[in-house]
Amino acid sequence: MDLPEEEKQLSQKEKLEKAQKLVFDNEYRNTRGTIMKEVSGCLDQLLEKTKNRQQRANTIFSDMYLKLEIAIMILVILLLSICIIVRKLIVVPLVYYNKSIMEGEIFPVIGAAELQKWAETYNKVFKENEETQRLIRRQAEHDAMTDALNRGSFEKLLHMYENGDTPYALILIDVDTFKTVNDMYGHAVGDEILKKVTGLLKKAFRSIDHVCRIGGDEFAIIMVEMTSDLKYTIEEKIKAVNEELGTENENIPAVSLSVGVAFSDRENSGESIFKDADKALYYVKENGRNGCKFY
Repeated sequence: MDLPEEEKQLSQKEKLEKAQKLVFDNEYRNTRGTIMKEVSGCLDQLLEKTKNRQQRANTIFSDMYLKLEIAIMILVILLLSICIIVRKLIVVPLVYYNKSIMEGEIFPVIGAAELQKWAETYNKVFKENEETQRLIRRQAEHDAMTDALNRGSFEKLLHMYENGDTPYALILIDVDTFKTVNDMYGHAVGDEILKKVTGLLKKAFRSIDHVCRIGGDEFAIIMVEMTSDLKYTIEEKIKAVNEELGTENENIPAVSLSVGVAFSDRENSGESIFKDADKALYYVKENGRNGCKFY
């Protein structure tokens, strides 16, 4: 600090005295007090402003934190809603579809629009395939001309009943003199005779019985739940069929049936039920035809 020239001329003692006077002077004290008050006031204002700024910062932070919490809650709710919707519209239908495939059933039409369209398309194809398979099975199991079960079906059924516990009767049938009638009237008339025989046999026997065509003019019937003590019912049915066939009309000539029967509960059974029924049939054919013989 530079002193005035006149003060520089003062001695060290005079300088000290002058400094003490300045320091302890009332004007200095008043000035210092005023300065201290001003400084204190400035500090208070500064502290107040700092406190206000902190409060505003806290308020802003609290608002931001609250908004963040709300946003997170909304996001969680949205995610849960999306999960529920996805599960209902996609996951659950796919689970049902998989179950339907495993069980060989049509799809339930549920879920999202795209999956419903998919299910409808699948169900349409499934039904078409099912119908096609049904027709293929029917063609494989039935005789094309008479619609009776064919030889392959007969052998499967006979094997099944031979190894089962259900009592049954095996009925073997030949159309008498069919070759002669066929040669005389033609194959078309012969085919009509076979169709007529099939229709009469199906009409005479129950729906649970199996009417089969096992050869040209050879038929077989597996009559289920049948025991030897009820053989009279078979005699009555065959007699009624022969009466129908014996009536000649202008389109189809009269024919008759030779029939051999063997029961699963028969006594003195031979090598097989088929051979025993065939023996009974052969006896009828050798003894005038147009009749029914039991093994």
